[in-house]
Amino acid sequence: MTALTVSDARLDGRSSRGTFLDLALLVVGSSALLIALILWFDNAQGGLTGNGVFKSLELKPWVVDPAHAPLYPSNYLFYPVYGALCRLLDLLGIFAGDPRRQLTILNAASASLCTGVAYLLARAMTGDRIIGLLTGVFHLATSHVMFLAIVNEDIMPSYTLMFAAMALGAVWFAQPSVARVAAVAVLFSTGWLFEWRLMFPTLPAMLAALWLCEPRRGRRLAWIALFLACMLATASVVAMAWHGHTGAVGPFDLVWTGKAVRSVWAGFSWAKVGYLWDGIVAYLLGTGVTTFDRLPGWDIWRFVTTFWLVGIAAVAGSTLMRANDSRARALLAVFGITFLAGEVFNLYSQPQDPQMQINVMAWVTPAWALVLLAARRRWPTRGLAAMAAVTVALFAYNVWSIAPLRGLDSKWRNAIERLEHESDPARTVFLLHDFDWTMVYASLHWGTAEPGIAGLGPAPQALPKFKWIGFTGDVLRHPDWSAERHVESLRRQIDRVLALGYEVIVVRLWDIPEAQLLTETGMVADAARLGALQRMLRTDFAASPVSVDPVAGSLYRLQPAAGR
Repeated sequence: MTALTVSDARLDGRSSRGTFLDLALLVVGSSALLIALILWFDNAQGGLTGNGVFKSLELKPWVVDPAHAPLYPSNYLFYPVYGALCRLLDLLGIFAGDPRRQLTILNAASASLCTGVAYLLARAMTGDRIIGLLTGVFHLATSHVMFLAIVNEDIMPSYTLMFAAMALGAVWFAQPSVARVAAVAVLFSTGWLFEWRLMFPTLPAMLAALWLCEPRRGRRLAWIALFLACMLATASVVAMAWHGHTGAVGPFDLVWTGKAVRSVWAGFSWAKVGYLWDGIVAYLLGTGVTTFDRLPGWDIWRFVTTFWLVGIAAVAGSTLMRANDSRARALLAVFGITFLAGEVFNLYSQPQDPQMQINVMAWVTPAWALVLLAARRRWPTRGLAAMAAVTVALFAYNVWSIAPLRGLDSKWRNAIERLEHESDPARTVFLLHDFDWTMVYASLHWGTAEPGIAGLGPAPQALPKFKWIGFTGDVLRHPDWSAERHVESLRRQIDRVLALGYEVIVVRLWDIPEAQLLTETGMVADAARLGALQRMLRTDFAASPVSVDPVAGSLYRLQPAAGR
């Protein structure tokens, strides 16, 4: 890799063999550490969302019968590639037959490769081997990277490819050539073909870097045209490779899939500004400090992390401003514009979601490399040692922050067994919050089923085993409905289930405080709509306690209220 030296540092003369050994140390060491964390954590979902469960169910056909498995335009390469890798893990006997947990191993391997990319980027920026190694370790220690590397969300492979493309763009676009621009465009396109939405924050950043680093106007337009042409060519090659396969689409349908553009999460609101702040600071620091009752933990977490991020940005920005050359402009454009464009994009979608922040906050890693460079200049003897201690402390703190979520896979497996013992699934319909973990783990152990009463016959009915009504199901699927219509739909579903002879078991919803309900629902529904749904439940129905499960929470049996 060509050195991007934004400072006066130079490569230390290590041979390519030495660099390879450094990479091997980082990648293999990171993989071993992350796999050890996976086994210790025993929580493939991570307490984040249930997406990994449903992704693994969609992935399963690519493991057992790839010739007939469907493609998904927004994750076009994810399923074929991860399906093949899961088959390899099956052969090796690693979580054989369990894609849900195999995803964690593959994500750990992907994050370890990304650690190597961070090392190479820092080496190219500063010419310093130790700074490169410490930057790679710091990247792994950040909260979102470490966390998403040990759970089964699907973002890590696409992030790794996108981060590699950004790193190459930041280095090579300072002196672009046909080969360099084409290579970055192909790598960039491969990244968003794993996860489509990653295209949007980084595409304007790449084009801006090409514009800002080329002094000749004609060449600027030529580089941009070449990048876009290679991007479209990559999509075309991938589309042709899968032509005729189930779910296959053309290149333009890959470039624009429209995923989640009109979903219930879409749209700008003032409430999302607070979620955005939390999403930004959570990238670096876990929320462990918020668990202390006698401390203003949330304020400490937000403000301390914000000051830390601002400090990193200030030191890195001053270094780049002093450099004031094409190398500094390329780095600033690729990572800085990705951050700005990405946070605008996040304000429209889900700004607090780690998957939405991990690629947007990638600027922190090269910025930290410049902080390390400044520390080495200021304190030649002890600067990097102190920063290494900070990195170790960051990693330890972030692991400690997730420790309360440890073991949830085993705990929920036992909870679902207790639930089956207390209520016959053939005669029971559960009323659940659509984001409740009971829904996620019941889907995992009993099989997935769409919420609602479509296809529901008189009790008992063996299949689907898991029958449920989503408390906010119609809010998610019909965000344009009025609150009155949502209330009437929920009431009608419960009445119909009772009329068919089923028991309706309410999980947690009966006694949950309104404020907690609003927090758990997030941006999906406002307080007035949730309040109307909850008032209807408590007015039109009566509940008798069944039990309080230590994991699933309170269970109530629902009946029509007296006089209905």
